[in-house]
Amino acid sequence: MQTSPSSLTDPVPAPETAEDALMSLMMALGRRLRQRQPGDAVDFSAFPILKLLSHHGPMRVSALAQVNGLDASTVSRHVKQLEDRGLLERTEDPDDRRASQVAVSKAGTTVLAEGFAARRGLITAALDGWTDDERDTLRDLLHRVSTALLTDSPAPTDDTKDPA
Repeated sequence: MQTSPSSLTDPVPAPETAEDALMSLMMALGRRLRQRQPGDAVDFSAFPILKLLSHHGPMRVSALAQVNGLDASTVSRHVKQLEDRGLLERTEDPDDRRASQVAVSKAGTTVLAEGFAARRGLITAALDGWTDDERDTLRDLLHRVSTALLTDSPAPTDDTKDPA
C-alpha cells in the first residue's frame, strides 16, 4: 500500500520521550530549512560552511572538512562552488606558505545573513503565539542540548552505560 502525499503532511503524533521529540524536531527543521527560500543565492547545504567560516575565520579546507565531519573531497567541491560565486576568498596560510585558507567574502557574509533571516522567519512563524517565557525556556533548553551534542564526549553505548 502506498502512502498518499497528504498523509506525509499530517501532524506528527506526540512523541513519548524527549529524545523522540528532538528527533522529530530535527527532521522537521531539516526538511523546512533545506527548502529553497525566495532570494536564496546558494543551496542550503553551503550554509554550514559559510557559517563556520564566518564564526571561526579563515581555515584550510582540510580543517573545514574535519570540523564538519565530512570527506575532504566533498568540502572541496562545496568550497570551489562558493569560491566561483565570489562567496569565499582564498588566501595564503600564514603558517605554511604552500597551503591556502578560505574565508567568507563580503558577498558571502551578505548571502549568509539573508539566508538565515529567511529561515529564521520560518521558525518565528512556528513560534507565533508563544509567550516570551516559553520562548526563553525553549532557548535555554535547546542551548543545553546543543552544547551537550557539540562536546567531544562520545554518546554512551550499551557497553559504556553505567549499570547503576
